[in-house]
Amino acid sequence: MTKQLVLGRGHLSRLLVFVLLLASCGGKEQGASPGADLRDSGRTVTVTLAAAGTKEVRDELFSVGRIVSRNTPVLAAEIGARVVEVLVEEGQAVRLGQVLIRLDTTVFELARREAQAEIQRLTVSIANEERRVSRYRDLKTKEMMPQERLDDAEAKLAVDRASLVAAEARLAIANDRLSKAELASPVDGVVERRHVSVGGYVQVSGALFTVTDTVNLRAELPFPETVGHRVRIGQSLYLESPIAPGFVVDASVDLIRPQLGLMNRSLVVIADIVNPGSWRPEATVEAILVAEVRPDTIVVPVSSVVKRPAGDVVYLVDSPASTQVRQVVVKPGVRMNGSIEIREGLSPGDLIVVEGAHFLSDGAQVQVREQAP
Repeated sequence: MTKQLVLGRGHLSRLLVFVLLLASCGGKEQGASPGADLRDSGRTVTVTLAAAGTKEVRDELFSVGRIVSRNTPVLAAEIGARVVEVLVEEGQAVRLGQVLIRLDTTVFELARREAQAEIQRLTVSIANEERRVSRYRDLKTKEMMPQERLDDAEAKLAVDRASLVAAEARLAIANDRLSKAELASPVDGVVERRHVSVGGYVQVSGALFTVTDTVNLRAELPFPETVGHRVRIGQSLYLESPIAPGFVVDASVDLIRPQLGLMNRSLVVIADIVNPGSWRPEATVEAILVAEVRPDTIVVPVSSVVKRPAGDVVYLVDSPASTQVRQVVVKPGVRMNGSIEIREGLSPGDLIVVEGAHFLSDGAQVQVREQAP
């Protein structure tokens, strides 16, 4: 029993020494900090410099919308008649004024011939009555004709003239209906739908064709309501559609719908465009809207702006020979191609730290390796 107790105490002593050594090593590791070594230990940081420059900055908004046709008329019958000929099919391109369908004109031809015959009869009758009235008036002046007969002749002449006006109106109606027996396309476009067939009887207002204008197009572009205050009529747009990759169309904001979308709460911007060649209605369109153009704006490399407790900052030196930096709080703006706009805090030509900025603090010692162009 005594031997086992001595061995237990030996193990316990060695274990205690090991724990003390481990605690000593752990304390040193906990006190180490890479940031403290670089910023607080007085060591010199090698950096590169660049001068704050100026350039035109475009504040841009991005949207994905759709292309629609400005004109998609549904052509309807203006007369009731039977279809005798259909001249186009779905998907066929049509021109403005091209005849698409012909309706039966038999009834309207008969009505026209009837009106023409009535006009001819009344014309002869009116000429005869005019001569009769003229003679009766001469006789009346000589007191050789009773007034009643002259009144009857003048009344008959007035009735014939009124009947002639009515017959001419019937002829105009018949001609109008005949002209509507052929339906022509009101736009240059493509036949989207054909709603009738040969032999079918169409009623007045019955749909015949749907024609889509593929030349005069419209881009409908949704933007979040949070940027609505930055969108105005007349702003520039750059449009591109995957249906014609690499082809960019310059446009402008023509309309802004007054109401937001009920489902997505988006503001819809509309731009009217002419088809550049191969665009199609209902295709996707990507848009860049230039909300604002700011000339001569200060820009610096993106890597020169770092986050600190004070906010976004850059580090400046007074000259390429300086060995100490000072921290300046800035207000960044738009990012573009590795550069970032600085709205406040810098002046053109200020020398700023680019590489090495993340390892600095206010007043840190630096060594300039090179100055960026």
